[in-house]
Amino acid sequence: MLLVVGRFGLLAGAFLTLASALTTVLTPPGTAESVISALTVVIGLVVFSLGLLAVLLERKRQ
Repeated sequence: MLLVVGRFGLLAGAFLTLASALTTVLTPPGTAESVISALTVVIGLVVFSLGLLAVLLERKRQ
């Protein structure tokens, strides 16, 4: 079960990071959109790292 959660975390984190990084590059700096996009990049990286941690823990357990 942890492996499924970890894989979903990897997928969701990668999507959040890539989509918001692209949005950050395309919006003008200093606007509210660019700030929210930058925060979303950080959140996506946290979700990605937690998903990676879950996958590694599950594979180590098996």
